[in-house]
Amino acid sequence: MSHTYIGKSYIRPDAISKVTGKAIYLDDIRLPGMVHAAVLRPPIGHAKILNIETREAENMPGVIQVVTGKGCKIHYGDNIRDLTPMAVDKVRYIGEPVAAVVADTPQHARAAMLKIMVDYDPLPVYTDARQAMAEYAVLIHAENGKYWTLPTLSPQAGTNVANLYHLRKGKGEEGFAEADVVIEGEFNYPFGSCSALEPHGSIVWFKEDCTIEVWSTSICPFIIRDDLAHAYGIPQADVRVHIPDLGGCFGYKSDITVEQTIAYIASFVPGRPVKWVATRQEDYTSTLIAHGIRTRMKIGAKKDGSLVAIKATILHSGGAYADTAVNVTIASTHNSTGPYEFPHCDLTGYTVYTNTPAVGAYRGYGHQESQLATERMMDLLARELGMDPFKLREINYLCEGKVNAVGETMWKSNGSVSACAENTRKIIFSTPRPAEDENYYYGRGFAAVMKSPKGAPFSTKGCYMKMNTDGSVSVNMGGAEVGQGLRTIIRQVAAEALKIAPEKIRVYNELDTQFSPYEWQTIGSMFTMQGGRAIIRAAEKLIKILKQTAAQVLKTDEDYLDYDGEYVFLRNDPSLRVAIGDLARGYITSDGITIGDLAHAVSDARLPRYSNPDKNGQGSIGVTYTFGAQAVEIRIEKRTGKVLVDHIASTFDVGQVINPLQIRGSVLGGVTMAMGAAVYEELKFDQNGCITNPQLFDYHIPTLKEAPRQTIEFIETPDPIGPFGARGIGEHSVIGIAP
Repeated sequence: MSHTYIGKSYIRPDAISKVTGKAIYLDDIRLPGMVHAAVLRPPIGHAKILNIETREAENMPGVIQVVTGKGCKIHYGDNIRDLTPMAVDKVRYIGEPVAAVVADTPQHARAAMLKIMVDYDPLPVYTDARQAMAEYAVLIHAENGKYWTLPTLSPQAGTNVANLYHLRKGKGEEGFAEADVVIEGEFNYPFGSCSALEPHGSIVWFKEDCTIEVWSTSICPFIIRDDLAHAYGIPQADVRVHIPDLGGCFGYKSDITVEQTIAYIASFVPGRPVKWVATRQEDYTSTLIAHGIRTRMKIGAKKDGSLVAIKATILHSGGAYADTAVNVTIASTHNSTGPYEFPHCDLTGYTVYTNTPAVGAYRGYGHQESQLATERMMDLLARELGMDPFKLREINYLCEGKVNAVGETMWKSNGSVSACAENTRKIIFSTPRPAEDENYYYGRGFAAVMKSPKGAPFSTKGCYMKMNTDGSVSVNMGGAEVGQGLRTIIRQVAAEALKIAPEKIRVYNELDTQFSPYEWQTIGSMFTMQGGRAIIRAAEKLIKILKQTAAQVLKTDEDYLDYDGEYVFLRNDPSLRVAIGDLARGYITSDGITIGDLAHAVSDARLPRYSNPDKNGQGSIGVTYTFGAQAVEIRIEKRTGKVLVDHIASTFDVGQVINPLQIRGSVLGGVTMAMGAAVYEELKFDQNGCITNPQLFDYHIPTLKEAPRQTIEFIETPDPIGPFGARGIGEHSVIGIAP
């Protein structure tokens, strides 16, 4: 199908403000009467708090208030309410807030914070799930099993297992009896960080009218609003959350992180907005980290390569608080089959409390960690069977009619992993691998990729659309722009649906819970598909209103009218028409009477095909899947062992490319990010639970110098659920690089 505006490259509307330094980020915000917070954190990862001495800090210059967690009764969390805004009696990781100072300047706040003295009684520190699951391990949360949780979760009381997830398909582990060959392996994906250029921060203002106003670097403003309203016992309408321009997210800003802590501090100085912005070290130690997943896997197959059974155990070191880790574990577990059909599956995921910062979302959301194991196992299985690894994969790919681990039957419209794999194979493997020389070993690798949606059944994206009298259109949505180009996609989808040039579509820039339509979270590579559907529905409603008003003007039935983006006209006589701008506020007749309605529309889109899982974890998880394949060419320097990545090829079936320039940029960045995670990056902990490399000069993110040459291509198998056939692509480019 041909499109007018879809499939073309347009420059992002926020590009100029960002490259010229005119964008307003949280740290640029100044408010009347604003004061500043500094937060004290413990030197060890697990200890009882015996005493906090604050008197010297209270007498320091500029100090307004010193705050501790003594007596705090607030518990919060969307999955598990195991979080408190400040430590109460015990610290569980090195970034935990123990006390805070509010002062007139950041410098005064920090100087006074250093005068707070805390006595600790150290406890054993566990930075790995295996340590925390040992028989006599000290409980990090004695209350585990007593916290409020979602009914779908299964905390294991009396242990450090915050949640146990199990998925069974077919005969489960018993299916291995049908296999001719069985292999086993264990793979670790170490801790990492999203390391966005802009660190976390928040401003919270308890106002004189008993409302709360918040500015945050998070991308879940409505969750922040709801959580704060619940914590302080006020209506949600009395909490207003703003999200200014954001300097990246990559996952770790998608959940509530620092906002409850800053709100708790601000509650002690009502009437004064309190600002806190993380240092780079605090961004590593006191927000969310990533990964920490160990996968134990067993695969069984027939002699001809047909996969029979899989058993996977995911040990997720989930951090000191598990609210943000549980869903990462679940996604990693049920996606551990990769893009392959296994008749029998036995998949188990353990979210384990550890004395590290809480683990949360990272681009890919658990997929790359377990699919690292799957893809390595496919290569090992091919070696065991003496088969070509491409052929082994080809006969087992999920495709139309095959059934995945959660029991969903694949449709043709899900796309073709086989086509992606073949295209990628030709790019990298069509020529011989270079021969070893005196300086380098040469290697090539391949991975097939599957990304499932991961959202909540109540996830929805709203859209408000308004026609103006000059024929331009204003669009307001609750999605957060974090650099992925969301506003460009909104403009192009709205332009195509309304048949209006993108230049006449204006997307609201500021995200504000008082005015923005509801959005659960801008996560999971779902905005294009889910938000795009909301835009199209709103456009259809808007066009219907225009037709209804035009029908009154032209004295006909709306069924006889057509719309072309400029006029509503009589189908059989296009000369009988009304300009859409004249219909925007209702049509004003020659005698000054207004007929018809305002041309504005509200719509939303939820996750389709969502069902509750049965006792074995089987059930539709909604939306659709995106498949792809990636391959790399590397050199290993013989003298140093250094890995040099020369070329990475990626092919994804995206349904429909909306903006070629933007989608290519997304994959370019994702591949480089994943290469960093695979080759350079790891957060390292010492025996006290302290991160030993919490700075950019120690945590080695790849620079332009290390970025490899990339070949990026797309296949388009339209998906009927997505806007004009499009599927999500935001996270997929990170999944296949490590294996």
